Amino acid sequence: MDIRSAVVAGSGQMGPGIAFTLASVGCKTKIFARTGESMEKGVEAFRRILDVLQSEGCLAADRVAPIRDLVSGTTDLESSVRGADLIIESIPENLALKQDFFARVEDCCPAQAILTSNTSGLPATSISAHLHLPERFAVTHFWNPPHLMPRVEVGKGEKTSMETVSLLSGLLARAGKKPVTVLKDTPGQLGNRLFQALLREAIHIVEEGIASVEDVDSAIKNGLGRRFPVYGPLEHNDVVGLDTLYAIQSYISESLCSRQKPSELLKKMFDNGDLGVKTGKGFYDWNVRQGHELTDKRDRFLLDLLKMEQKMGHDS
Repeated sequence: MDIRSAVVAGSGQMGPGIAFTLASVGCKTKIFARTGESMEKGVEAFRRILDVLQSEGCLAADRVAPIRDLVSGTTDLESSVRGADLIIESIPENLALKQDFFARVEDCCPAQAILTSNTSGLPATSISAHLHLPERFAVTHFWNPPHLMPRVEVGKGEKTSMETVSLLSGLLARAGKKPVTVLKDTPGQLGNRLFQALLREAIHIVEEGIASVEDVDSAIKNGLGRRFPVYGPLEHNDVVGLDTLYAIQSYISESLCSRQKPSELLKKMFDNGDLGVKTGKGFYDWNVRQGHELTDKRDRFLLDLLKMEQKMGHDS
């Protein structure tokens, strides 16, 4: 099966970048939004992605117009999915909302169309529980920002076929992504389980007075984070030696946080309405400009990394 047409439901942070990914491999893509205003914002965000990638030298000038012409917006979900080969949902993280969305889609889309969710944590089996053909459903969890982050998790539900997984992984690989397969359906898939384990320990360290918020972040940015682009944690420990890992885990494991619910510190901030940049206070004090500056700094780093990887690929 060739995936030649797609619908991306959601015009916020993720949808435009996902649409770019699909269009970059020749897939005619519609960005669905509930209102005309949201749809226009989504299409405009997609076009800004094109402009940035071209201006940074990450996208050849002669590719811009063909990719741009493949993407359009729509507010008519039923009509847009009727001829689609792929429908990717990127709407709020609410199980009932996602189930209702796919119930609408399944009534209108072709029987062979692949249905996927960009959920960051909900199990694929739960989202697809009411589908007539759950074997064609999977999770495709793109990482933010999706046009710059290569990792996409392809998650199986209990009834997802390996053919569905293979088709999605092949499409993503052609788009320059690095897909990984989550073989066992589990909350958080792969990346978020790893990240939440790190977050749990980071917050615990602050709660216990072991280190400050600033030093915890610095330890990641200037320590662990520096080597992760080169090798992952399991590769690292093979290099260091599993005897060393065993020795360290033998004395450190019992002191690590094993909490099975959100921390008291996080609960207190949540109850107080201290939600981070959006409210001006979280682990740090913020204003809107500082939040935008940090996001811009992130994207600048990812663009530079993408250019370096493209150059290395061309030179090799």
